[in-house]
Amino acid sequence: MEKNSSLDPQAICPSPESAPGEESGATQALTDTLAVPRSRRGLLRGAIAGTAAAALASSTALSALAARAEGTTSSDLTEFFNILATGEALFVTFYNQAVIHHEQLGFHGAALNALEAIRAEEEIHREFALAHGGTPATTHFSFPHGAQTFQNRRLFLQTQQLAEELTNGALLAWINDMASMGQVRFAQIGGQLMQVEGGHRVVGRVLLGAEPWDNWAFGPVTVRHFADVPAAVTKAGFLSPRPGNDFEFHPVSPAFPGVINTHP
Repeated sequence: MEKNSSLDPQAICPSPESAPGEESGATQALTDTLAVPRSRRGLLRGAIAGTAAAALASSTALSALAARAEGTTSSDLTEFFNILATGEALFVTFYNQAVIHHEQLGFHGAALNALEAIRAEEEIHREFALAHGGTPATTHFSFPHGAQTFQNRRLFLQTQQLAEELTNGALLAWINDMASMGQVRFAQIGGQLMQVEGGHRVVGRVLLGAEPWDNWAFGPVTVRHFADVPAAVTKAGFLSPRPGNDFEFHPVSPAFPGVINTHP
């Protein structure tokens, strides 16, 4: 049995539930209105008033959305891209170390090929963050099991699963926050990134020999907001370098045979 370390989505974002049989105020008001006899003229007036109210509500909603988009400052987006650049530099470092130590970890053939492809994809993501003004907070990283991460296959794959679960949760928060700010295209790109990171997680499960390889029906909600990601990643053991557990980022090539869709 595998231990699921993901946080309970309901504990983070509980869904309000109505009591059985309880009607909302709007539903009761509609019921009361329909129960009152009305003339054709009254019905027509009501329809016109309802149409006007709907148009006004729609206009108000669009205005609010526009205000949120206009209210997004460059510093808001810079913070997001700084966090993204830091995370991608971390995972380029992680997969680069795996490729360097592939003999110790027992990765050859298709397995090594997959890790090299993932490394290139993480570099592409890092360069995307840099192109949008992101700056990594650091170029030195740690791992929960230190140097043993790249000497013990089981520890490496455990760390890989933790890393990809954190990344998928982070991108889910990115999508939610970007959409809330009216940054619809960046929200969509977050979905494009999350698709790829979900694939990385499945690759790790294949290498683990886990059954089934694809075991998520829904991705877990692990953080409320993208700004919460650095604290979560630090708590997991990735942003506390010290002697003996200090891995420096080095850029790698974003090109790898077979990797496609290299631009969002």
